[in-house]
Amino acid sequence: MNHSDVSRPQAGPQAGEPALRADSYVLRNALVMTMDDDLGDFERADVLVEGQTIAAVGPDLAVDAVSYDCQNRIVLPGFVNSHHHMFQTALRGYWSDALSEDYFRQSRRGERALFHIYTPEDVYWGEHAGALEQLNAGTTTVVDTSQCTETPEHTDAAIRGIHDSGVRAVYAYCAKANGSTPHPSYAYPGDAVRLREEFFTSEDQLVTLALGSPVEEATWRLAKDLDLPLYSHINDRAAGLELERLTAKGLGGQRSTYIHCTGLAESTWEAIARNGARVSLSTYVEQTLSTGASGLQHSLRHGLEPSLSTDAVSLGPTDFFSTMRATFALQRSRIQERALAGEAVEDPAIDTREILRMATIYGARAAHLDHRIGSLTPGKQADIIVLDANTLNASPVHHATGAVVMLMDTSNVEMVIVGGRIRKAGGRLLDSDVEAVTAALRQSGQRLLERSGTPRILFSSCRQG
Repeated sequence: MNHSDVSRPQAGPQAGEPALRADSYVLRNALVMTMDDDLGDFERADVLVEGQTIAAVGPDLAVDAVSYDCQNRIVLPGFVNSHHHMFQTALRGYWSDALSEDYFRQSRRGERALFHIYTPEDVYWGEHAGALEQLNAGTTTVVDTSQCTETPEHTDAAIRGIHDSGVRAVYAYCAKANGSTPHPSYAYPGDAVRLREEFFTSEDQLVTLALGSPVEEATWRLAKDLDLPLYSHINDRAAGLELERLTAKGLGGQRSTYIHCTGLAESTWEAIARNGARVSLSTYVEQTLSTGASGLQHSLRHGLEPSLSTDAVSLGPTDFFSTMRATFALQRSRIQERALAGEAVEDPAIDTREILRMATIYGARAAHLDHRIGSLTPGKQADIIVLDANTLNASPVHHATGAVVMLMDTSNVEMVIVGGRIRKAGGRLLDSDVEAVTAALRQSGQRLLERSGTPRILFSSCRQG
């Protein structure tokens, strides 16, 4: 099926207020956390948006523009998810009980494994619904590492699904999931040249291109030749040692982000830090799947400014409130465990400010977009979220970063702005027929299970059988 044949949702009802289409507007009277160390925080301030960019931040801005009263609201940069497999959205929660062996065996091993029987239409709806889910939860930028590139049509459908959502994204063109015979038209990695010419003609557009790659010299060299950001899963010690070998050859480095980084040798951490690369940690899923020793504390020790990511909704939650709390609890609990075991512990307990940095500016750096997003710095793109703090789960606010990291959830996400365009207002996504999207997603999920022969597990577990 060609991507042009994929059925797409019709736009939902427009927002009732014409002001939502204003080219210039100001968010007034908010508690503002800019995540810009030079600008700092404001107990009460305004944020002026002009076109796609942030024009000014400060108290009582004297501007004649459409105003939104954000009293009892927290305004901050949108969250940045630095690694997500959005194509899996129709399999939501299927592997909630899984350990890594269950997940990899059922998803990849054999011609009829779930990941190998996707159609381009399944890919479209997974990507589109996954992107809308991110927006709804306050994530304005997502790095999509799809791993469902069985044919060029699958790849094109993924890009269309993301583009149609309105989220900002880095599409990391990845190899297909292993475990099956490639389709005759399978074109990775060389198809990256076509994708750049057809879909990604500018680095300033909302969706940009990167290369997702195994730890493999030829593909890392291609990323360097094409001057594309590189994303690689580094899941064990052996992969880390190969990373060291490739970085010694001048590959990887500052345009690279390494995902998971579990079980790595100290020499690998030193190589990552030395070469200026970024890391993306899926702290929730890494622990529930039991994929190896977390790289969180190692990345902190080496000053790597770790970013956060959610991996896949088939495995666990993909909202950043859950992710931030999991990261905070993981780091502090491991310190306590080591101290109780009699180990001399010098690592300080992390605070909620650092967690929020991981979710915003550090994520922007891992997406290689921090020159455009990640802080409310005038001149940057207006990727902004407004969180309602006048709620039973957040009011009164005594500690701003603590309220966001420890107390709030997706129900507090009142407004979401991407590149100056309001994508969610009044707690409702705009320009999206959510009912039509979820209906298509349910049908896709049912088809995937039927075609693969995978059992329904509504009241059982993926670990049975």
